[in-house]
Amino acid sequence: MAVSGVSRGIDRDRLQVYSVEDAWSSALDRGGDVDFFGSHFTLPRQQVLPDLGALQETVDRWLASASRLAWYPQCSPVRVRARQGQTRAHYEATGVIAIPLSLPWACRESVLAHELAHHLAWDAQESAHDAHFRLAMVRVAEIAFGPEAALMLRAGYDGAGLGVTYVD
Repeated sequence: MAVSGVSRGIDRDRLQVYSVEDAWSSALDRGGDVDFFGSHFTLPRQQVLPDLGALQETVDRWLASASRLAWYPQCSPVRVRARQGQTRAHYEATGVIAIPLSLPWACRESVLAHELAHHLAWDAQESAHDAHFRLAMVRVAEIAFGPEAALMLRAGYDGAGLGVTYVD
């Protein structure tokens, strides 16, 4: 899960963001009832999307929701493409998400959400996984999985000492 294209500042938070999101994604893999610091709720179970068409349809639906919520009203479309010979998904500054379709983990909704967050935060970012990215990721998590999953992700970032920038 990387950003390809224009170089940004030093990405100091990358490993911590990946660690938080790996734990969060594992919770989404299981889904079901969760006791979260005394609050009880049900997490959805994330899907492994079967093909490029399903990945594109999902990202289009999430982008439409982000526009309706006025979080990213001027957001440009994103194209999802297959990535060959690689073991990582990445976002290209040209508005392309590249997914290695031969790797089932890369076709999970949480991976697609991560790459879409790069697209949504791109203009505001100083580094690839900064607070602007994390805000976009929390917002995509809410659209894709609901407020409980977004809360868990936000708490994970907070627990790792990673801030989330909120701007109006």
